[in-house]
Amino acid sequence: MTSRLKKIFSLFKTAQIDALLVSSPSNVTYLSGFMGQESWLVVSPKGRYFITDSRYSEEARAEAKGFKVVLRDGRSVFQVVSQIVRKDKIKVLGFEAMIVTHSFYLDLANHIGGTFLKATVGLVESLREIKDSFEIGQIKSSVAIAVKGFHYVQETARPGMREREVQARLEHFTKSMGSEKPSFDIIIASGARSSMPHCKTNETVIQNNQALLVDMGVVYEGYCSDLTRTIFLGRINRLYRKIFNIVWDAQRLGIRKAGPGVRASEVDAACRRAIEKQGFGRYFGHGTGHGVGLEVHEAPTVSSRSQTVLKPGMVVTVEPGIYLPGRFGVRTEDMLLITNKGNEVLTRDLDKSI
Repeated sequence: MTSRLKKIFSLFKTAQIDALLVSSPSNVTYLSGFMGQESWLVVSPKGRYFITDSRYSEEARAEAKGFKVVLRDGRSVFQVVSQIVRKDKIKVLGFEAMIVTHSFYLDLANHIGGTFLKATVGLVESLREIKDSFEIGQIKSSVAIAVKGFHYVQETARPGMREREVQARLEHFTKSMGSEKPSFDIIIASGARSSMPHCKTNETVIQNNQALLVDMGVVYEGYCSDLTRTIFLGRINRLYRKIFNIVWDAQRLGIRKAGPGVRASEVDAACRRAIEKQGFGRYFGHGTGHGVGLEVHEAPTVSSRSQTVLKPGMVVTVEPGIYLPGRFGVRTEDMLLITNKGNEVLTRDLDKSI
């Protein structure tokens, strides 16, 4: 964690701050190693403080190595931060503007007196975009469990089962394989419901000769995975096969495009042009992908608006889709690690044949 703190300190001059109050749980984990909740950090070259309460005191002292653990029992976090600011004579305290609420900001401002508060955006997140070897190993372990989970669905999902039953069985299976929890609410969407990209799984009975969209991922020791496949139960009709092949080919173009020095928007464009060329552009409304790490959706984005240039160590998804309202939807999602020479498809063990 020391190297990560040194990197964040190197950004302070440009950000024009003396210290940073870290409120995002994922950013707290990234900088301290603590995996729990209800915690904040105040970090600066003068000191490293981990703020929590007695419920997490044992975990904090075991996991947040190199930090002074400050228990706020009987005090507000604002009072504790104020005491740290005065003790270390911090003149400008940065805060995570995309994380804290307005009421939190007002309470903090009322407590810290003469110290100037300065909004920061994406300081820690910019470091998290590039995964180190440890993080890559954790993500690969998470992916391995998710891939096994998808294979389990392929083997067990049958007409007559309810979507929520498949969802529950999949969650139980992946936990038995060593995951902590799903990285988001698993999506099992059957038939016409698969045309809704983020369909809410319910008690719908899965029918024969219909599409079944499976969007799932797991958390393994804090790190997420994310994959999507649309399978077909029973006899495959011509339209489904056509749409599947268009999405598959579009995704292949996006994956081939992804590499160091390439703009993320170019990956999106490669997928989007392929789908538009086949006349289905208006049925692909979302971005092509996103980063994955401590959060299942994190920087960088892979979309037409993204300004990110891909770099080695980034982990992103490529997930184009076509959604025909009232009929079915097809989305194919893989996770990629950007390497020095191109990319590595982390979910390569998935069977994509239909």
